[in-house]
Amino acid sequence: MQGEFFSKQLDLSALLHEVSNDYRGALILLNQLIEGTYGQSLEEIRPFLLALRDTHDRGISLLEANKVKEVRAISVTQFDMLALLQKTYDLFNPIAQCHSLKLHFSSQVTYKHGTQVRGESIGIDRMLSNLVSNAIKYTSRGEIFLRLLNQGDDLIVEIEDTGCGIPTEQLSNIFIPFWRSPNSSHRVGGKGLGLYIALSVAHTHELDIKVDSIPEQGTKFTIIFPYKENGIYGVDDSMLPKSHRRQDALPI
Repeated sequence: MQGEFFSKQLDLSALLHEVSNDYRGALILLNQLIEGTYGQSLEEIRPFLLALRDTHDRGISLLEANKVKEVRAISVTQFDMLALLQKTYDLFNPIAQCHSLKLHFSSQVTYKHGTQVRGESIGIDRMLSNLVSNAIKYTSRGEIFLRLLNQGDDLIVEIEDTGCGIPTEQLSNIFIPFWRSPNSSHRVGGKGLGLYIALSVAHTHELDIKVDSIPEQGTKFTIIFPYKENGIYGVDDSMLPKSHRRQDALPI
């Protein structure tokens, strides 16, 4: 009973973490638009208005997904990873600029097997958004790189920053819910749930998520989407292969 209560509390905390992050980012962008940062005409600010709409839609989707997850299994769909990453860049670029950071997005001209992925698009979006958000939080100056590339037959997403880095002895802790590095700057907000959510989504989709970090130089997260013989990356079936309970992702 106690374990079930903790599970529900953890799920609720993760949901509040993500929704509040979304709307804090939207507020930053809205203030920049009011100040005329991106221009005055509708055509100049249209991309940023679309980013605001996407943020609103994402928040609603998160709430709806959380509401129904207990009564039905989570089905997967096919989507374009390149288009999803472009939306991620469009959403976080103004937030990076607000923190005097440069966000880059790079892709290949062509991909060996295209960029179609099968999975739960809301979950994948949450995973990527939490990783980019973390990169911004822990980078006081410098750059953040969002990349989509091939590695052999697989599709790879990289999120790299030039931030404070993570000491080797702390790497085993970073995915634990509510854990915060003792070396974190006081300016870094949050509850210590972003990386836990990212790991949980990767676990549910049977994706490898790797981290390389050097203190005072930066951190790189790598997510590997395995290639399937049917020409699609991601999961094989119409349902997610592993439990969607976030705590099941944690090592025992």
